[in-house]
Amino acid sequence: MYVLLLLLGLAGFGWLLVRGLQCRSRWRRSLGWSGLAVTILFFPLLSFWGEMLWFEALGFSGRFWSEVYARIGLASAASLVGVAWAWLWGRSQGIWTRLGVLLSGLWGAWWGYSNWDLFLRFRHGAEVGQAEPILGRDVGFYLFWLPFYDAVFWLLMGLALLQLGLHLVGGMARIQFPKRSSEALLAIPGQLLRDRFSSGALLLVLGWGMYLSRFHVLYSKWGAVSGPGWVDVHARLPAFAILALASGLIGLWLLVDGFRRRRWEEEGAVLDSRPAGLVLAALAGLWLIGLLAIPGLLQALMVEPNEITYERPYIQHNIEFTRRAFALDNSEDREFPASGQFTERVAQENRNLLGEVRLWDWRALKAVHKQFQEIRLYYEFNDVDIDRYRIGGRYRQVMISAREMEVENLPVQSQTFVNQRFKYTHGYGLTMTPVSEFTPQGLPNFLVRDIPPQAEADELQVTQPQIYYGELTTSPVYVNTSEEEFDYPSGDQNVYFKYDGTGGVELSGLWRKLVFGWKFDGTKFFFSSYPGPQSRILFHREVRERVQTLAPFLQFDDDPYCVLHEGRLFWIIDGFTSSDYYPYAEPFSSQERISFSDGDRERHVVSRVSPELHGANYTRNSVKAVIDAFHGTVSLYVFEPDDALIQVWQRIFPNLFSPASEMPPGLRQHIRYPVDLLLAQGLVYAKYHMEDPEVFYNQEDLWVRATEKYLSAVQPVEPYYVMWELPDSDQVQFVLIQPFTPKNRQVLIGWMAGMCDGDDYGRLLVYKFPKEKRIVGPQQVETKIDQDRFLSGQLTLWDQRGSQVIRGNVLAIPIGESLLYVEPIYLQAETAAYPELRLVAAMQGDRLSYADNLEAALRGLFESQSEPEAQASPGASVAELARQASRAFELYLELQGESRFREAAEQLERLQVLLQRLAEATAPGETGTTQQ
Repeated sequence: MYVLLLLLGLAGFGWLLVRGLQCRSRWRRSLGWSGLAVTILFFPLLSFWGEMLWFEALGFSGRFWSEVYARIGLASAASLVGVAWAWLWGRSQGIWTRLGVLLSGLWGAWWGYSNWDLFLRFRHGAEVGQAEPILGRDVGFYLFWLPFYDAVFWLLMGLALLQLGLHLVGGMARIQFPKRSSEALLAIPGQLLRDRFSSGALLLVLGWGMYLSRFHVLYSKWGAVSGPGWVDVHARLPAFAILALASGLIGLWLLVDGFRRRRWEEEGAVLDSRPAGLVLAALAGLWLIGLLAIPGLLQALMVEPNEITYERPYIQHNIEFTRRAFALDNSEDREFPASGQFTERVAQENRNLLGEVRLWDWRALKAVHKQFQEIRLYYEFNDVDIDRYRIGGRYRQVMISAREMEVENLPVQSQTFVNQRFKYTHGYGLTMTPVSEFTPQGLPNFLVRDIPPQAEADELQVTQPQIYYGELTTSPVYVNTSEEEFDYPSGDQNVYFKYDGTGGVELSGLWRKLVFGWKFDGTKFFFSSYPGPQSRILFHREVRERVQTLAPFLQFDDDPYCVLHEGRLFWIIDGFTSSDYYPYAEPFSSQERISFSDGDRERHVVSRVSPELHGANYTRNSVKAVIDAFHGTVSLYVFEPDDALIQVWQRIFPNLFSPASEMPPGLRQHIRYPVDLLLAQGLVYAKYHMEDPEVFYNQEDLWVRATEKYLSAVQPVEPYYVMWELPDSDQVQFVLIQPFTPKNRQVLIGWMAGMCDGDDYGRLLVYKFPKEKRIVGPQQVETKIDQDRFLSGQLTLWDQRGSQVIRGNVLAIPIGESLLYVEPIYLQAETAAYPELRLVAAMQGDRLSYADNLEAALRGLFESQSEPEAQASPGASVAELARQASRAFELYLELQGESRFREAAEQLERLQVLLQRLAEATAPGETGTTQQ
């Protein structure tokens, strides 16, 4: 229908225009042009109107119209600039003038439409109270004003080049080309030099660009680090100033000369263009000498032979500003002595922490969820999120998965328009699992499970389980229609639901049906009888797309997480402000490369981290976005009120953001330090923890993320959430930890922690280990397991019996002044689609213990500390040897029954030694011991 209307409109008004031209009828021509314009613009207007209704339904119509007014206003202003530019410099070129006016106006309009956000930041920007040390400008100039000046430069550069190109094409069309190609090429510079206006305007723009380039020296890559070096300050800065002045003066001379030549040529004089050519050649030579030759010679002959001496102050600037740009100047650096022993007493004092050690790897748990809790093929668990809840008075770490609707999982014949848009509209409920509990069969012990949700505690009751907005809700749906929505399966029957929420846009009236028919489903929707006056259309339902549409000037974390609050489901997403204009700072690279040794070979792990922050040299986690999974309401809470960028956006859109104090307390308890932010800060800190310029220059103490083995591949350790107590506190807190190792080594050098709870939220702690001590890293824990004769043999045996061994994350958990390593080991049979937890390995120092649960593995660590040596003391009696052998055999049987295989193997070895000593003591002629 819509295509037909478009074709009819174009055909009808096109015919009217043609008839008007043929009959020379002004009213027909006018009506034809007007009709064609309305027809072409009508359908984009429908899409525009649909977006406007979406913002209005969310309560942010002011945010929508502010952007529209900014785009239209800036596009109109820039288009007028383009038209004036083309008319001023090219009004004597006939048809080429009209073409230049048209193209320049279009270029200006496109530029203005695209740079609305830069203009608003420029208009509302302010100084931040920090001056950079070389040019003395406030940092706010670089964050808010310089980006807009750069954009204006490219607007004018485009106009100047366009005008010069049109002049060249028009001028060459009017002259007689020589037959020889070389002579034709020589005619082009002469033609350019004859147009003093276009050339002069271009040089004026280039002169301003040279002036702006002085500020871009603060992002230079010429020296030893990002930011200006000695050559930049002493050679390139003066060169840019000279070139800016020279370009501007020559441009003005060309403009004045252009007016003079135009008057003289009208009088019939023949003028020589060679002086202008010589001046431009001199300018080009100055350009090459000032920006390339002299800086290159100074760098090679003076700086590089004495680089640390020349570059020291500039390296210091880079360190200070990079740490400030990534909020590392607020990190609390401490020493972790790693001197304490992990004893049974320490474990008893930290039993709450040990009870919350995460034994479920999220990948393994997701496979279990898919097998046991998806219930029907159209449900999908997209992710497993880690959070904490207070359950029965106990602060517990849990893993949560939202059960979302994935209509593409339906059989192909069931993926009809009605099913996709009216019937299967929402997901249902969630699963919640303690991180440390599992059944005797190695499966999770659910706190919330099944459909309808069954909760093990009153605090976890789900009263509104429908999920209309989520991570998999990528298509629009129509709700509150005459067609009942599928809610959840109940035995052989289905339970149905009618949406009574406030989400989406009401479909009241024929106009709105026309709008959303064009925007989404065309004629099928427009003629559908299911929607009524109270029906609603829900779109932009994928939560990350939803907040990105609302706030496109923010970068959002890739991992939204689901929260259960007062029986309802919400999504929380971390939003970042970022800029690549922070002076002196090193840009963040999301490409990570880690080298490690594998025997006598060096291997590399390449990964991509925090892609939304790639290229930024400033970032803050300023916003927490909260989306109601049922109603779709969006709230943006500001958690970094001191961030200069978010302050500007608050001035631009005053009704878009709310202070953090307005977030409901129940939701505030679930905010987390974001993984992507800690990764970015960690990778920058791995280099910029070296604050001494000489140490930094020599890269003496580079860190990298620790590595571990998952399945058969080595990979970086992802940041992980744990329960932890600060050394000066007895309160359990939820924190995010990232361990580090020195480059090309596998011992731990330190770890970074982002605090998540209460008033400590946002604190960044860095603990460094003593360099004179060997602190084993996660990869060495893996090696220790591989070298354990009994355990490695058991794992190999399992792998050969139609099963796959899956080794989970190695967690390095600070307990007191010691470091405890825990690794869960899963077994997945080939005939099963899910893994089962089979072993837990615990390691402290060089002691390794393993059993079928963490408590038994820890007991093995304690016993290995207190067990006497396997060798009997010299002079022991036969009776003593027999008693020790009997005890060793009893321990072997006991430990074997508890699946503590490593300790059992040690007792078996001890038994063998004792029996050998006993045989020697009772052999004929043996006199080494006496019987009592």
